[in-house]
Amino acid sequence: MTKTRKHPEISGAARGDVGVVLRRIVRLPLFFALSVGLSAGFLIGCGDQPKPNCITSLGTFAMKLIEKPGTRQESPAMACANLGIPAVFNADPEVGFTSYYALDGKGQPDYNKGSLAVQTTEIGTYFFNAEGEGIPNTAMDGGKVYSFGPYAVTEPDANNICTVPTMSPTHVVLAAIPAVPDDPATPDDESAPGQPAIDAMMVWTNVRVYVTAASFGSQVQADLVFTRRGPTGETCTIGYNTVAMAPAVPCRMADADGNPMMNADGTYVVDPAACDPANGSGISPNTDYMCAPDSGFCVVNGETIPALK
Repeated sequence: MTKTRKHPEISGAARGDVGVVLRRIVRLPLFFALSVGLSAGFLIGCGDQPKPNCITSLGTFAMKLIEKPGTRQESPAMACANLGIPAVFNADPEVGFTSYYALDGKGQPDYNKGSLAVQTTEIGTYFFNAEGEGIPNTAMDGGKVYSFGPYAVTEPDANNICTVPTMSPTHVVLAAIPAVPDDPATPDDESAPGQPAIDAMMVWTNVRVYVTAASFGSQVQADLVFTRRGPTGETCTIGYNTVAMAPAVPCRMADADGNPMMNADGTYVVDPAACDPANGSGISPNTDYMCAPDSGFCVVNGETIPALK
């Protein structure tokens, strides 16, 4: 008899048992003491209108990691692969970039005082899984599940770029979640695989957002240094150039059971047609995109922004 799963599943990485990547929608924490600017109506129009303020798309972004040569530091050898870098990130490369604005004296958003927050699905998953079990983040450096930093400008520069030079670090240090075995005496499946102890840090710098009246912050580029430390002392640090675009659209093919289909080399079997705006992807027709086999998502076609056709 097939048992019904009782607890929410904490699934392993899509390719191999390299970590925990429960699919979770990225939503930045509600405890920001700032106002989110949701109205973009002032950005729409024609003729000689002023430049838009610095803003990001409200949709979730799909990010591509491009490793910088010579930045990988690991101890012992193969520590990065053993810690699931970058396989776990690529299993769900969705990232939230959200712009926030200080309130003026009337309680309204001051679009000249903007900041940017970023949170990845990977780190958010670790954090919220632990939070659900009552496990706190014990990072001692003030790091949180997200990074935050002010825009250096109030409107895009001559290249239509808004820059955030530095951000606070993302850092989570979480105790392990024990696995839960199934009780064979019950009709439900109570099992859950748990989550290993996590020590992960992401340092974002030189964040660039492409903003025009036709593209409301739907492409982002940033430098990232990602560090993981394992429970037995192994360490991995890699520097990346990252490019991201919104909306995040998967282009993975699935089998009859809905599971992603995999190639022999560990990449995803993909359907590039899923990215096509003509098929309802929501991707802007002027965006230069590709379907990436390593993540199975539609991503920027290239290593810089703007990526335009």
